[in-house]
Amino acid sequence: KNNDFPTFCTQRQIVEREKDAPKIRAKTSLTLALCGSLTSFRVSEVFARIFGASFSRSTIWRCVQKVGKSLFFAISPDELGEGQADGTGIPINGIAKRGKELKVLIQKNTVETARKTGSRWRLAGLDLGSYNGSWENLLRPSLEAIRTFKSFLLTTDGDDTIRKGLGNLTILLQRCLWHIPHQLKYCLWEDKITRTSELWKTIMGKIYQIVALRPYLEEDEIEAFIKLKKKDLNKLLDYCREQGCQKSANYLENAGPDMFTALQNRLHGKATSQVERVMRTVNLRINYGKWSITGALNAMKIRLAFYYNGYDPSRNELKPK
Repeated sequence: KNNDFPTFCTQRQIVEREKDAPKIRAKTSLTLALCGSLTSFRVSEVFARIFGASFSRSTIWRCVQKVGKSLFFAISPDELGEGQADGTGIPINGIAKRGKELKVLIQKNTVETARKTGSRWRLAGLDLGSYNGSWENLLRPSLEAIRTFKSFLLTTDGDDTIRKGLGNLTILLQRCLWHIPHQLKYCLWEDKITRTSELWKTIMGKIYQIVALRPYLEEDEIEAFIKLKKKDLNKLLDYCREQGCQKSANYLENAGPDMFTALQNRLHGKATSQVERVMRTVNLRINYGKWSITGALNAMKIRLAFYYNGYDPSRNELKPK
C-alpha cells in the first residue's frame, strides 16, 4: 500500500475527528443560516448540492431560525452618537398586503470600526410588530447606552411612537427632510387636492425649497438661514389653511419643530438615507414569498448583521460587531 495515501484512520485520528465534530456541525449551521438569509432556501439548497453537500430547505430554515434567535443588537457606547430609525412593511402569512412593520435602528460607526466591518453604519436594533407601536421593544436595550453620550442625534421619518419609545430620555430628534415632501403628497391627497392642480404644484414647490439645505454654511450664517426657513414654513402653513388644506397644514406644523435640529446643533444628518438603504437590503430578500413573524425577524437579523456588522461565519467572524 502507498503510505502517502492511507486507506484507514488510526485510533488517534478517529478521536480527534470526534472532538472536532461539534465544531464542524456548529460552523455548518452558521454557514447554512447565512446562506438562507442571503438568498432563497431553494437556491441555498442547490448551492449546497453543487459543492457536494445535501441539505434540505427545511434544514436550512431551521438553521436560520436557530442562529437568528441568538443574535442581539443595541446601541454601542463605543461608536458615534448618531442614529437613524425607520420601518418597512413585511409580507406576513395570513395578513393582507404588508401585514407587519420591520423596525430598524442603525448607529454610525467610528472610522476604526468602519474599516473593520466595511460599513459606516451598524445595525443597532431590529424588531417586527404592528405599524403603531413596538418601538419600545426595539429601543429598550439601547436606552442606557444612549444616556452615556453627551448628545445623541436620532433621525426619523416622523413616527410619533419612536418618541414614546424613548420615554423620558432627552436626545436630539431630526425629522427626515426627504420624508416631509413625500408624506405631504399623501396629506394633499387626503385634502382632496388633485396632483395636476396649480395648488398642488405651488405647495410642493414651496416645501421642496424649505427642505433644501445648503451643505456648507459658515457659523454666522446658520442662525439667519434657519430663521429664514422657519419664516417660509410659517407662510406655507398660512397658505395651506387659507386654501382649506387642513391635514397638510397639521402635518407641516407637527414636523416643524424637528426640521432643523441637526443644522441648529452644527451636526450632520438631515435624512434617513442610510436606513433607507438598509430597507432596500431587507426587501431584496423578504419579498420572496410570505413569512412568519419570527421567521422574517431571524432571517433579517442574520442578513443585516452580515452586511452592516461584519458578521461572516465563512471568515470566522462568528459574532456581529
